[in-house]
Amino acid sequence: MTTAPETDDRADQVRAYLRQHPQFLWDQEDLLHTLTLPHVGRGSASSLLERQAQVLREENARLHQRITALLGAAQQNAALGLHLSDLATELLQTPDCTTTLNTVITRLREGFQVEEMALIARAPMADLPQFLPLDQADFQEILNGFPLLRAATGLTLSPTLRSTLFGAAGAGLESFALIPLAGQHLQGGILLGSQHPGRYAEDAGADLLDQIARLVTAALDRCLTPC
Repeated sequence: MTTAPETDDRADQVRAYLRQHPQFLWDQEDLLHTLTLPHVGRGSASSLLERQAQVLREENARLHQRITALLGAAQQNAALGLHLSDLATELLQTPDCTTTLNTVITRLREGFQVEEMALIARAPMADLPQFLPLDQADFQEILNGFPLLRAATGLTLSPTLRSTLFGAAGAGLESFALIPLAGQHLQGGILLGSQHPGRYAEDAGADLLDQIARLVTAALDRCLTPC
């Protein structure tokens, strides 16, 4: 009587032999006629050849999905790079702070599909009244203890602060990010809000926001510098 361990050993030997001789079944037509696999619950695969074809189709489908995802990401990155280049070009041509800020707002909305944004500063800005001055407590809530040096994603805002910064739209926003503006003449930022929970999630990349921050900070510093 064959024991279970002996059966397992023989099965392992058969698998090892077939891996070493993948063409073995090609010449065994009589074996192919009798060799079957049980149904696996997905509607096909009664013969070995059909099962192999099914596996190959599934692998090809998965590979196609991965390639499509990679191509989509590459196309998206190329588009974002183009928008970033356009922003830099336009900022070089802005004659004053008002035009600079309007250019930034327009580009963020149209090029980067920002849904809602709020301009915040640590102190009142006479040349840029669009920036809302916040007290230290509100700034700490936004930054959550982090310095105003790098872009931040996955921010959490209280309902009161959402209403203060975004008005009625604040109640429907689910995720937030900050573009920091830490220049010589401005300490503040552009707070971004989205209705989609994953848009500015904590694990979302902030590199693009950092690049935007450097461009905008340099442009505003230039126009705020006394002549």
